[in-house]
Amino acid sequence: MFKPASKAKAKLRMAIMGPSGSGKTFTALSVAQHLGGKVGLIDTEHGSASKYADRFKFDVTELTNFHPNKYIEAINAAGRMGYEVLIVDSLSHAWFWELDASANSSSGNSFTAWAKIRPLERALINALLAYPGHVIVTMRSKTEWVTEQVVNKRGDSVSSPRRVGTAPVQASGIEYEFDLAGEMDLAHVLTISKSRCPELADTQQHYPGEALAKSLLAWLDDGIEPDPAAFNASPTQTAPSTDRQQVIADIGVELERLGWTTEAGKAFLKQRYGRESRQRLDHAELNDCLSHLRQLQPTVEPKLNLVS
Repeated sequence: MFKPASKAKAKLRMAIMGPSGSGKTFTALSVAQHLGGKVGLIDTEHGSASKYADRFKFDVTELTNFHPNKYIEAINAAGRMGYEVLIVDSLSHAWFWELDASANSSSGNSFTAWAKIRPLERALINALLAYPGHVIVTMRSKTEWVTEQVVNKRGDSVSSPRRVGTAPVQASGIEYEFDLAGEMDLAHVLTISKSRCPELADTQQHYPGEALAKSLLAWLDDGIEPDPAAFNASPTQTAPSTDRQQVIADIGVELERLGWTTEAGKAFLKQRYGRESRQRLDHAELNDCLSHLRQLQPTVEPKLNLVS
């Protein structure tokens, strides 16, 4: 039933967006080091974060497969290992995977394809929101050139092109899932576009780092102790689902990711379970099938005789 509202202490959920070269990774690390505790970083940018290893202390894991479930597995691993701060750099690669999966769907129907993909996207967001520590994600933004009037050294007003970031390369509205969201520009200024912290709303942070982290910690720590049960549950798992039809749909997504034909999928099911149809598998078999497929890498012709 209803009860008086109260503010509880919380963990940060922050999104940093910006074009290449704006300093998203550096800013995420700079803020993270002042939040306190061990920092873990999920790197999808070919090891670029490790170039700052001489400036910041953090552990890193690199993803080469950008399926949302691979992100979830890394997020869960970070939680188990006790990282107080988790950086995801960047979240945009999961969106690239979703776009690719939709474009290559064998159904030929974008609505059908997205109906299968959206639950994966939601599961990833839920995993981030359920993480038992602070979370900072970076997202690439689309870039475009704008023309501005500037005064040159001679005092004349001239037109000058400038590259700016626009919308994040991500599902529309995803920034609203976070406590704080902002856009970095090429001058390394973070403009806060969304904030649940009143002090930071509509502000600009020049070379954000320690000062921003302190403001966030003061706001996050201002409240009552949260219910421990709120963080006892694991983040969204790639684990057994209780929704049979959702598991069947997820298996379809995995088969498409692997590039298997309908015939190859049936042959796999026949060899492993003695039945060609997903609909004829029991619940335990469905979850086993989904777990197994998620561990495989895409192949043109699956070597079914090697599947254990």
